Amino acid sequence: MICSSCKKEFENINELKFCPFCGENIEKQIIFSDNENSNEGYDLGNANIYEEPNIGEFKQDTLKMPVITEENIKEYNRNKSFENFKNIFVHKKVMVPIVTIFLIIAIGVFGYKLLIAKPVEQGKINEDLIGTVLTLPKGTKIEIKKDYIKSFSINSRNTNKSKGEDDIKVSITLNNGTMEVKTFLSMIYLNKGENKWEFNGKVAIVGEAVVKPVIVMDEKQFLEELKMLSISISDETIPLNGKEIKSVNINQRTPDLEKGKEEILVTLGVDSGILATTGNIKCNLNFENEKWSLGTVERNSTEDFILGLSPSFSQEKFVEIIKKEGLEETVTNKELFGGKGFDLKDSFTKSINISDKKFDVQNTTLNVTAKRENVAGEIKTTLLTDYNFSVSFNKITLLKKSKTTVSSASVNEISNDLTIASMANVEIEGGNVFFWFSDNHKITTEEAKTFNTVEILSKQGFKNIKYVYGNITYMDGKKTKKVSIVVVYHLVYDNLKGYNWKLDKAISEDSPNYKDYSKGEINP
Repeated sequence: MICSSCKKEFENINELKFCPFCGENIEKQIIFSDNENSNEGYDLGNANIYEEPNIGEFKQDTLKMPVITEENIKEYNRNKSFENFKNIFVHKKVMVPIVTIFLIIAIGVFGYKLLIAKPVEQGKINEDLIGTVLTLPKGTKIEIKKDYIKSFSINSRNTNKSKGEDDIKVSITLNNGTMEVKTFLSMIYLNKGENKWEFNGKVAIVGEAVVKPVIVMDEKQFLEELKMLSISISDETIPLNGKEIKSVNINQRTPDLEKGKEEILVTLGVDSGILATTGNIKCNLNFENEKWSLGTVERNSTEDFILGLSPSFSQEKFVEIIKKEGLEETVTNKELFGGKGFDLKDSFTKSINISDKKFDVQNTTLNVTAKRENVAGEIKTTLLTDYNFSVSFNKITLLKKSKTTVSSASVNEISNDLTIASMANVEIEGGNVFFWFSDNHKITTEEAKTFNTVEILSKQGFKNIKYVYGNITYMDGKKTKKVSIVVVYHLVYDNLKGYNWKLDKAISEDSPNYKDYSKGEINP
């Protein structure tokens, strides 16, 4: 037979009331196996099953009772509970009220959530953010636009049903094309009933805002900020907005947007009209306080900004200093005054030019040679003076100067007109040189006009003395006399007029001294 509870098969034994496997009461209903006589629904309580044993045979009344375990008992109790629960639903009078109660509760909960407690949807939060102006910690303002939102999610929310508030924290990433902002925002919605939530319009940053650039500093802005700085060249500070800066060219840009840094290599052309140089400077930019700023500027290498004279070197600056320094010296020339000194000063200088210059890069000094054209009366000289200057981009300082030398010198020839004008009232030395019996003749103005220059000579090294050879006609008593004479002129210095010719003596051929002034003696 088969137990209706555990479905295990065993032999039908007389007087057996319980299943030997699960302990179920088998008096109610049993199922016979195929090899047993069975009646569907046979009631053991009304049957008297007994079989006479054959004589000489031993027949066992029951099978050996199996051990009933704790697990068997638990399984039996579970099955019994399920049968009881199932029996409840079988009865409609019990089932209908229970189902009704469950439906009422479910509808109530659903209605509450639908009409009362449904939170603000993410799409509405996103829409409400658009157009909001967000102020970053350092004061930068960003108007949130749809295209700026790169990521958006609700991080947390605290819905206070009693206050009708929904406090929402959202995680957002914004990119306005200039900077990227990653942060958390706090938003509060107020429940207006009928599942209508209204944003109070206030957005606040919660915690830290991570801001980093997405583009480099604008070139125009960079150049404007660069003008506010200065660099040091040869221990001299050069403002980058100064007149000396002739060119500024961006050579290379090396940004690191992730670290908020950039290095810009700029080539500068510097020319003050005195000194000139070119070189590269390294500009370090930092993205701080939500914006780019220019930090430090430094020379790129020691090979940059090697000084040299300006291609548009202006000698006027040096000439001005030289003129102010002035000249008043005793100079020498082998062609004048026998090589002895004669005085010159700048009041007779007609022009000053720089004839030579040499720049010392290491000492930043400039040696120049000033060339003066000096006309001191009848003497024309070219004078050379060396000057040593300390130079910088904007300052020239005279350190020292050399003694002036005469590069060249010339003396104006005596014109015939000058001789005529100077001979009036001059006595011509005659044959008798003794004063008690002198036959000197004093030339009148009219007689001076008859003088005719034949030749003018000077001794070697004495161009400051002229011997004018010629002839003159004058009245000797009552007769006209034409004689050869030599007129001696010397250069005499005047502080205002310089060197001018002065007639020293006139000697006629009749004088015993004439031979001393012969051409052979003067110019052997």
